[in-house]
Amino acid sequence: MPNLVNEILLADLQREFQRMGSCVVVEFGKLLPQQDVDIRGQLRSAGVRYRVVRSRLAQKAFAGLNLDLGQALTGRCGVAIAEKEGAIQAAKILRDWIKKTKDAPLQIKGGVVEGAAYVGAAAATIADLPDRHTVNTQVVTAISGPARSLATLVSAVAGGLARCIQARVDKAGEAAAAQS
Repeated sequence: MPNLVNEILLADLQREFQRMGSCVVVEFGKLLPQQDVDIRGQLRSAGVRYRVVRSRLAQKAFAGLNLDLGQALTGRCGVAIAEKEGAIQAAKILRDWIKKTKDAPLQIKGGVVEGAAYVGAAAATIADLPDRHTVNTQVVTAISGPARSLATLVSAVAGGLARCIQARVDKAGEAAAAQS
């Protein structure tokens, strides 16, 4: 019977991991029920699904996706599963909760963002990664800054030329009026 249950759980994890966009792997110790409810509520409000997993089955499911998270999947494990790069938001929520909670029984051990696995110290940096919207804004700003400067420069040259021509016309008009 346990073999059949493990096969069903493994197949379910594999299906869920194949559909996910990103995830954060956490190790939790003596998590109080109210703390668990608080974490799950915050993650759910961000559109992230939190799931407690068997580490051995999760390792097999990740291995099926060619992701090595073996070092992260030790002890009691949970996985915050998100669409696209939602794991960044999940990692921020978890990081803030850990900072706020004294002697937090939770630790970010790994994660997957856009097909890249982060384990150990690199996993803690997931919360520091910019999301897609921020990156797009930074790229547009980097591109538009020089273009805006060039447009201002070209406009200034054309404006200066127009003012010079107008001054010349005005001066010629004054000279013609003085002769008459």
